[in-house]
Amino acid sequence: MARILVIDDDADIRKFLSECLADSGHMLMVADTLSEGRQLGEIGKFDLVFLDVNLPDGNGLDAISELKGTVSMPEVIVITAEGDEQGAQMAFEYGALDYLLKPFTHHEVKLVLKRTLEFRESKTALRSSSEFFFDRSAIIGSSPPIMACLHAAGQCAQGVASVLITGQTGTGKELMANVIHENSSRKKGGLVTVDCAALPEQLVESVLFGNIKGAFTGADASRDGLVKNADGGTLFLDEIGELPLSIQKKFLRVLQEKKFKPVGGTKDIHSDFRLISATNKDLECMVEKKEFRSDLLFRIKTVHIQLPPLKDCKKDIKDFTLHYIHHLCNRYGYETKGFTPEFLNMLESYDWPGNIRELINSLEKAVLSGAESTTLYPNFLPNQIRLKYVRPSIKKQQQAGQMKDDRPVSKRSIVLPDRLFNPITSLKQVKEYSAGETEKIYLNELLALSDNDLAQASRLSCLSKSHLYSLLKKYHISRTD
Repeated sequence: MARILVIDDDADIRKFLSECLADSGHMLMVADTLSEGRQLGEIGKFDLVFLDVNLPDGNGLDAISELKGTVSMPEVIVITAEGDEQGAQMAFEYGALDYLLKPFTHHEVKLVLKRTLEFRESKTALRSSSEFFFDRSAIIGSSPPIMACLHAAGQCAQGVASVLITGQTGTGKELMANVIHENSSRKKGGLVTVDCAALPEQLVESVLFGNIKGAFTGADASRDGLVKNADGGTLFLDEIGELPLSIQKKFLRVLQEKKFKPVGGTKDIHSDFRLISATNKDLECMVEKKEFRSDLLFRIKTVHIQLPPLKDCKKDIKDFTLHYIHHLCNRYGYETKGFTPEFLNMLESYDWPGNIRELINSLEKAVLSGAESTTLYPNFLPNQIRLKYVRPSIKKQQQAGQMKDDRPVSKRSIVLPDRLFNPITSLKQVKEYSAGETEKIYLNELLALSDNDLAQASRLSCLSKSHLYSLLKKYHISRTD
């Protein structure tokens, strides 16, 4: 007998599933809202959850990882009347086992139920026999996209299948590769990392496969390649999209046969390695352009993990911030610093085009800027983050101001004077002049949109009143203009 939870706001669907599942002798509980379903998920040890997408108080997809993270780790079947390919993809990425479209029949429900419980039973047996514990301590965050990636990483860690990790620059592809390796049976064999983007094209083959003495000019000794060094362990090819086509063909044979010839050699060398690859490029698009081999792509992506950009994991920014501030303060010998609510709001409002890497750099800048302070304030953050936070308020007040009167909007273009170019001056002087002019434009806009109210201007700019006043004085800007 299985314990099943149905989360759906449609009374007819709840009744249909209740009748269908009760016939099979299973224990059933129902909820008509997402919040109620979450509460039941926390207290009940369920084997299976039927989860609707469009619920009165939220999107069911957002709760998949949370439900799967409860004590009993139930399987989740998404049910929806408005199915689409993107929704199905998101459901699977977040960890759903199946995707069932309404209306469905008794036969379909019972078939899905049978298949799910068989899968769950086999998974439980495998877990108890292997006693496998997945250590995710190096990965921070619990948002649905991150939990889906960790679920996929946990599933493939104990195997030997090739893994392809994709994602934007700065999303932590190398970190994920390390986590998979450290949880694998090959961790004692070591992780050999190859940055394909940093390999000189003329030396790629010898770096990967090694060479014998005299194979080419400068080959004064025989050397093992990185593929050989990865024997018994894991080979991590970072930025695999940069691998030259000529090497791709040779590497395909290595993957298929686990053997290769060093440059200048005649005898095959064997290497038993597990491959993990990573790239920020669209390899399928590269295949269409004949810039990447399709047969190699099939070989390297037995398991595909797509890391989310930071802007899709805003719920995790607080955890990231707490972790990295503590880490950075330890590095620089400071006591761990706190931060204001406005500091966190500013981080959560930014889109982070540079992802986790940009967040870490920004926090490092803040920690160093606030070296003498026990608390981090918004003005310690880089200007582009502060401006992003202020911009919506400025636009809103600008629109209100234009409706209020016909005051002209200040000119924002910066005109560089001839004295900077004739004769030409240093780039440093140009930057200093441009920065000053930009600050003047910003301050004039700030005063205009805050109706010369210093308190309001201070709030919008996240500057203290004293700092703001000193800037106005520095640029001879009058609040009565």
